[in-house]
Amino acid sequence: MTKLERLAAGAIATTAIGAIALQSMINEGSALIAFAMLFRFFTIWSNFAAGLAMGWVALGRRLPDHVSFALTSALAVVALVYHALLAPDHHPVGLDWWTNLAFHTVVPASTISWWLMKARFDTHAWSALPFAMVAPVIYTCFALVYGAASGFYPYFFLDRSELGWPQLLLNIAGLSLFFLLIGAVMMGLRALAARLVTSPA
Repeated sequence: MTKLERLAAGAIATTAIGAIALQSMINEGSALIAFAMLFRFFTIWSNFAAGLAMGWVALGRRLPDHVSFALTSALAVVALVYHALLAPDHHPVGLDWWTNLAFHTVVPASTISWWLMKARFDTHAWSALPFAMVAPVIYTCFALVYGAASGFYPYFFLDRSELGWPQLLLNIAGLSLFFLLIGAVMMGLRALAARLVTSPA
């Protein structure tokens, strides 16, 4: 692990955790309750994971390849889903604008760039592809249980009360395929980056 990789990881960790802390403080009421409520969203799960993982790297510790791949894939989905589906109806202002930028653009883009810059790839890396599904499966179970108990569904495409089970299951299947597709794209980009780095000038 190079010093540059560690410094970049530290900057990502600081941005991710700092944005979550700031969002907790600017919400109304108790900062601790606001912090807990943020974890209703997959975006926060992914950013918090990025903060912990990149902080681990900044300390000079090795991050397993399948973990960094799963994290990168999750953040890529966060950015794509937000900007394609949610951003048109979401117009944050003030400090919310800055935290929103960090959650959906800065942390995903910088983490993906960090992962690509490592540029080490071999054919065995494809075996990590199923790990792109671990976090979304766990989160979907959480979101459905939380929604059933509270009546609040963090994302409209997981709102069972509005969609009904047939459409909900169709959405979950589509999301599963989407995560696998994004994971495959990320692997392809990683392979391309590694080829460009190792090719003769």
